[in-house]
Amino acid sequence: MKKNIIFLALGVLMLLAGCHSNKSPYNRISDYEDFEQFLGRYVFAACENVGKPYVSYSLATLLKRPANDNPNYKIKFANGPCKGKTIWTTHVIVKTEPLSTGELPRGTVLLRNYWNPKEPFNREKTDRWNVGIVVNTSRMDKGIVDMSFPRDAHDFNPSREGVYTHNARYIVMPEIKDVRTFIH
Repeated sequence: MKKNIIFLALGVLMLLAGCHSNKSPYNRISDYEDFEQFLGRYVFAACENVGKPYVSYSLATLLKRPANDNPNYKIKFANGPCKGKTIWTTHVIVKTEPLSTGELPRGTVLLRNYWNPKEPFNREKTDRWNVGIVVNTSRMDKGIVDMSFPRDAHDFNPSREGVYTHNARYIVMPEIKDVRTFIH
């Protein structure tokens, strides 16, 4: 009789433990959705080399939006070299979206993860981002887009790099154009 009660109690405990597990089918979330929610909590704010084409952005919490009398955002950096600093700045990317599987025209300006990790949705390597220009999409079927990163407004032979598509994002707001000045 005692053995039956012990087995029954253990069974009930295991059943209760299983109900409170994060692996429940009712609260399942994919790594992609989890990463998008993580990035959605933050904005991208200029941290290093502000005002230059090779500016580095880091994730930041938006504390105050611009007002009629003040065009600056008040932000607090969540990671990166400026982690913990609170500043007022106009150099903020408010909204980004992941790359879609559709066509990506040459010359599109994207935000890319500086570290370019091979494994997708890596939260640890989200502290530095740069703006770059799409130069070649022939390797999109392999999950890679070739981008250039101009160093100044007259750099017509910029550095180029293959970026995994899961490390690049469309810049939705504000719209950013190519930093180079083209001679017509």
